Amino acid sequence: MNDIYAYIEKHLDESIELLFELVRQPSVSAQGLGFDKAPGLVKRLLESVGLTAEVVPVPNNGHPSVYGWAAAGSRSASLSPKPSPAGRGANAPRGQARLDPTKPTLLFYTHYDVQPPDPLELWDSPPFEPTRKGDRVYGRGISDDKGNIAARLAAIRAFMEVRGGLPCNIKFFVEGEEESGSVNLPALIAQRGDDFRADACIWEGGGRNLSGDPFMYLGLKGVLTVKFSVRKLSGDAHSSYGTILPSAPWRLIYALATLRDATGRVLIPGFYDAVRGATRAEDEAISKLPDETAEWKSTFGTDELLGGLEGLPLRRRHLFEPTATINGFMSGYNGPGMKTVLPAEATARMDFRLVPDMRPEDIFRKLRAHLDKHGYTDIETELMAGVNPARTPIDSPWVRLVAETAEEIYGRKPVIAPTMAGTGPMYDFGVTLGMPIATSGVDHPSHKIHAPNENITVEDFRYGAKHAALIIERFADRWPATATSTAARPAKPDASVAPTSKSSTASSTKKPGLRSKMPGELGSAY
Repeated sequence: MNDIYAYIEKHLDESIELLFELVRQPSVSAQGLGFDKAPGLVKRLLESVGLTAEVVPVPNNGHPSVYGWAAAGSRSASLSPKPSPAGRGANAPRGQARLDPTKPTLLFYTHYDVQPPDPLELWDSPPFEPTRKGDRVYGRGISDDKGNIAARLAAIRAFMEVRGGLPCNIKFFVEGEEESGSVNLPALIAQRGDDFRADACIWEGGGRNLSGDPFMYLGLKGVLTVKFSVRKLSGDAHSSYGTILPSAPWRLIYALATLRDATGRVLIPGFYDAVRGATRAEDEAISKLPDETAEWKSTFGTDELLGGLEGLPLRRRHLFEPTATINGFMSGYNGPGMKTVLPAEATARMDFRLVPDMRPEDIFRKLRAHLDKHGYTDIETELMAGVNPARTPIDSPWVRLVAETAEEIYGRKPVIAPTMAGTGPMYDFGVTLGMPIATSGVDHPSHKIHAPNENITVEDFRYGAKHAALIIERFADRWPATATSTAARPAKPDASVAPTSKSSTASSTKKPGLRSKMPGELGSAY
C-alpha cells in the first residue's frame, strides 16, 4: 500500500482544493440554497476520479442525490460498456450491469447537503469561502460531510492513477437531504434500491476521539416525532374566566405528564416490548468507552444527570435505552410585559428516540391508545416523522476488518461504539438493503460540526483518505463476492417509515414531515 499512500501524500493539496471547491458551493437543504448547481458539481467531481456518475431525482421533488460507481479492474472497465453478465440481461439496474461479478462491492455513503451557517456573525471567516489557518481548514460542511466525500475520492483517485483501476467494485451514494431528515430516502430506496445495494457499507462519520484514538460507531437510534394539539375554546378569553372555562394548556400539561415519570421511565403500556437488549459483546464495548460524566455535566451546566447515573450505567442508558422528550410547548402569550389571557389552544412537540427493534408506527399507536385510555380523546396527535433504528452486530466480520485497518493506519486500537444516541438513515441501507455498516472518516470532536467555524485538520483528512484506501484494498482481498450487490432484487421498504399521519379518536390525515437534527455526536446524526 505504500504506493497508494505516497500518491495520497503527493496530491494532498489537490485533494484539499477539491474539498474547497465543494465547500464554496452552498448546499443548505433546510433553505433550498444552492441546489441549482451543487448536484452537478458533485457529479463532476465523482467523474473526475474515474467514477461513472448521475444526478438521481428523488420523490416529491426533493433535493437530488448523486450516485457514482466503478467496476473492479482497469479504469476503462468502469467507463466502457460491457455485455451484461449471464442471467442479468438488459434490464439489470443502472450502475450494476457492468460491475465485476467476481469481485465484492463496497458502498460509501455520504451527503453533500449542509446545515445553515447561522449565526453568521460568529464565523471568523465567511462560511462558504474555505480558509486555511495552519493545519486547520474552515468552512460550512468541511467536516460534515464534504470532508468525507473528498477523502474517499482521494483514495479512489490514488487507485485509479497508481494501479490503473480499483481492486473491488465501488458504489458512491451522496445524499442531498440528510441534514433535513432524509425524508424522501425510503421512497428512493423503494424505487432504486438495487442500484445502491452492496456487500458492505462505510457510513459517514468516524475519525478520532479526544484521546486521539480512532473511533467508529455501528448503529443509530430511530426516532418518532409527534405534534400534540388541543383546543378548548373558540378563542382566547380573559383569565378571570379561569374559574369556569377549561384551559387548553393545563389540559395538555396533564396529558403529557402521564407519559413519563421523574426518572425518565416511559409509562406508555407496551413501550418497551420490542426493545432488543444489548449483547454481551456490545455491553463489553461500551465498558471500554471513556467516562464522560464530568464533561457532560460541565458542558450542559448541571450538577446531576437524570436518575443520578454516572459511568457505565449512564453510558448503557444513553446508548441502549429509548427516550421521551418534550421539544417545545406553545400556548397563550409569551411576549414582554403582562397579558392576562386564558388561551384557547395549546400545542407541544415531542420526540421518542427508539432502539432496535422498536418501530415508529407501533409506538405512535401505543401513544394514541394510552391517551385515549386516560380520557384524552380530545388531544390530537400528529406523526411528524418516523425513522427506524439500525445496528450492525459488533462481532460482524465487516466490523473486524474496518477496526483492524483503523489500527494499522492510526497506530492505535479503535474505540468502538455499538451505536450512537442520534438518528440517521442507516436503516434504509443496513436493513432494507441488507448490508453490514461501519464508520470511517475525518471527524474529531474539535471540528465544530453544525456550529460556526466548522473545520477539520489536514492531518485528519490525511488519515481519513488513507484509511479509506486500506479498507478498499483489504475488502477486495478478504471479502467474498456475492449475488447481493450484483443480482436484481426488489428493495422492501419498512412500512413504519411512512408519510406522516395525524390522529385523534375521530380523525386521520396525512402530510409530509421532517426529521430534526441532533448535534453533539462524533459524526452527523439528527
